[in-house]
Amino acid sequence: MKWIILIGDETLTLESIKAIHHYGSISRHDVSEDRYCVVYGEKDHIFYDFTDKIVGYEESDLNEIPYKNPHFIVMIYKSEERMKDIIQQNNFLRDIYIDNDKDLIVPIEEFIELGMPL
Repeated sequence: MKWIILIGDETLTLESIKAIHHYGSISRHDVSEDRYCVVYGEKDHIFYDFTDKIVGYEESDLNEIPYKNPHFIVMIYKSEERMKDIIQQNNFLRDIYIDNDKDLIVPIEEFIELGMPL
């Protein structure tokens, strides 16, 4: 499994993810209080894990995040193509940052413009 981290202000919650129409999904459900799953097929799904705790970020990383009280959702996926399709949906979250876990923390629009480097 691979992941990226969605970073937003205090309005970024799992409810934000649940409000998105996930095109092509066959089901969606809560796994736990802090984990949501969107299923696309028998072996294709996306997990969204929410936290409002800053974990593993160095001071230089935190300087790239413009939110006073950031919230984090780890988007865990198998298929890079599926993840890229979701990120590019018209109705996906905006005004968030993406951490690709490879020393890149940028606004989602820039992440898309850069070709979604992983």
